[in-house]
Amino acid sequence: MAAPIRHPLSWLAWLLLLAIYLPLLPAFALLLPPVFSIETWRALAADSQLVQALVATLVSTLIAAAGALLLALTVVAALWPGSRWRRLCSHLPWLLAIPHVAFAVSVLLIFAEGGALYRVCSFCSPVADRYGIGLGLTLAVKESAFVIWAIYASLPEKELANKVTVLRSLGYGRWQALRWLILPAIAPALGAVMLATIAWSLSVVDVALILGPGNPPTLAVLAWQWLSQGDASQQAKGMLLCVILLVLLEIIAVALFFGWRRWQRGIPGVSGVRSAPRPLRMGRAVGLLLPLIGLLSVVVLAVVARDSTFSRDNAATSLALGVCSAAIALGVILLWLEWGPQRGAFWVWLPLALPALPLVAGQYQLALQLHLDGQFIAVLWGHLLWVLPWMLLVMQPAWRRLDPRLLLIARTLGWGAGKIFWLVKCPQMIRPALTAFAVGFSVSMAQYLPTLWLGSGRFGTFTTEAVTLSSGGSSAVLAAQALWQLLLPALVFAACVALSRLIGRFRQGLR
Repeated sequence: MAAPIRHPLSWLAWLLLLAIYLPLLPAFALLLPPVFSIETWRALAADSQLVQALVATLVSTLIAAAGALLLALTVVAALWPGSRWRRLCSHLPWLLAIPHVAFAVSVLLIFAEGGALYRVCSFCSPVADRYGIGLGLTLAVKESAFVIWAIYASLPEKELANKVTVLRSLGYGRWQALRWLILPAIAPALGAVMLATIAWSLSVVDVALILGPGNPPTLAVLAWQWLSQGDASQQAKGMLLCVILLVLLEIIAVALFFGWRRWQRGIPGVSGVRSAPRPLRMGRAVGLLLPLIGLLSVVVLAVVARDSTFSRDNAATSLALGVCSAAIALGVILLWLEWGPQRGAFWVWLPLALPALPLVAGQYQLALQLHLDGQFIAVLWGHLLWVLPWMLLVMQPAWRRLDPRLLLIARTLGWGAGKIFWLVKCPQMIRPALTAFAVGFSVSMAQYLPTLWLGSGRFGTFTTEAVTLSSGGSSAVLAAQALWQLLLPALVFAACVALSRLIGRFRQGLR
């Protein structure tokens, strides 16, 4: 009975994934011609903005990646395992629900000239940031919550916690436990997370437009400006910059890999040398401040926005895109997990590990060929390329943890694959599915480039309006747009948590 059900649904799962990931092919095809054009290389080399943009990109990316990793590891060393760690992780989804644009707008309203800090301390005027230091620090704080959440999901709690307890009972410190036990255990997952963080920091456009540097901007903003022009030579230069971003990503990834291997060879055996006990105040302080930073963002935006109204059209468009993309991705993911390949298919993670600019360019070219540009369905399709892998990242670990004994009992009762899927697996996946839905909604809310390009500027969302207003205009209106961009994902997260608890009340096994 399983065979006739498996084959059609397996084909359906593959077709849906290929339809969503189809822009990967034209994205790579668009990158090749400029690479072999000597004129394009000469035009790019002659541009006076290139060197400064490259420096700003590298500085902001390295600060963001190294800062996020350092903050996350400091928190893990100070709080794991223990009740404070569990309390922090229970609060992290609320910080993750804050879109990058809303967080960047709150930082802008606090630290920019004329902002809240400037009004209190008039001589604290910010210096000209040509190297993207402020951008890197902002991304480091925001991405540290994501790194901590990924570490939380990948830590083998019971087994590793017992080893750490034994090591500490022998007099070894927390940093030694982090170096000898925790890092080797989470290295594969942490490497993938850092690759995604570096790729995002290299290609971020919306946050860089808000926080700068302005002239010259980062490489991603420069490429976006050139790709948005009608001149073919400028577009070729923009594509060549996308290639440079990919090369930078590969260079950083290879350097990190060899650095990790060299560091790993330097891990000694437990030789009996104990490190001096140090109070890990920094880690505890970061663990306390991270949730408060999210709350501070909300307070700043609410105070500045005051009673400013918001656009109902922007709210309707943002809500429709978020709900539709998350719901479609949820259905596709369930089909893929059940009837897709059990191993391999590494390409499903490429949108998280590649700069966004060439992928959006590939989407735009396909939309032009299919005459779908400027339509809602094109924008929705563009969001799915990022919504789906983020939701899969949340759901896949829970799917692999399904109790195989329940499946074996169902098979002994003569149940087919379809019945087991609907009556055994899906009920156990309700809570992870609700969490993934909230994450997917938040990811959709944060999409700037797909909404702007595929919608041809016809579909305004809170994200596009906030980025547009950040270059000038009323601070109150800007704060109102960012506040609603923040509140909608928070409300969806709250609704999913409430629904999960309600379901757990009536179904004891799902608590």
